[in-house]
Amino acid sequence: MKKAKIDGSRVLITGASSGIGRATSIELAKRGAILALTARRLKTLRKVSDEIKDAFPEIQAPLSIPSDVSDRENAIRLVKKCVDYLGGIDILINNAGIGVYGNAEMTTLEDFRSVMEVNFFGSVNCILEVLPHMKELGKGLIINIASVAAMHGIPYLGAYSASKAALVALSQSLRAELAKNGISIMVVYPGYTQTNFFKIEKNVGGARRPAGPYAPATKVARSIIKAIESERRDLVLSLGGKALKFSQSLMPWLAERAMQRIAYKLADKKEI
Repeated sequence: MKKAKIDGSRVLITGASSGIGRATSIELAKRGAILALTARRLKTLRKVSDEIKDAFPEIQAPLSIPSDVSDRENAIRLVKKCVDYLGGIDILINNAGIGVYGNAEMTTLEDFRSVMEVNFFGSVNCILEVLPHMKELGKGLIINIASVAAMHGIPYLGAYSASKAALVALSQSLRAELAKNGISIMVVYPGYTQTNFFKIEKNVGGARRPAGPYAPATKVARSIIKAIESERRDLVLSLGGKALKFSQSLMPWLAERAMQRIAYKLADKKEI
């Protein structure tokens, strides 16, 4: 199978300062991609950019732009800077995300909205700005980093699951609408990954986080690279994610029972 070209591709990655975003940026740099990196934290973003610049001096230094993609005006300025500097965007990777953990009934409406603003509307903002440029090029790839939690609502991840499920539904709609324009949509479903995500997410109480295992971010990033090269549409990572997909399609009752067991196992016993 002929591999899709990464070398020389202009890639915009959101949430690039840590975790999957950082690891994917490094793997793309190894393959000669021209990178534009964005995140809210300027200091850590610059650190990643400098790391790539030092490790791969033969490629163009990454463009680093601090931005909050959940803000519409920020997203407009971000994409404009990328297009002006790089001449276009071939690949958009929507990776920026936040989480809230705990009982759904203990999650405030403000928390639900803040998660949706970043995880869903942040991606929407970038997609809407990138699409006119990709249509002009007659090609493009949009990669939406969803989650296994988007395949089935996970206990104590109600807000996060809902935001990622919304992103998946949008991706499926766009896939059909944009096929005639030569623009592809890939959805990635990572499982638990070793990142700082869990250290900074808000915990509203009622449950404890699972102990693991958590996949290394580098392993996830390398799987994403292979999926780009083989032009995959969907990438389900982790054995748990693949098992969930299988059980949902053939034995949905089994998925429901599994979720009930997880809910009981992780619940704060004071809440039971």
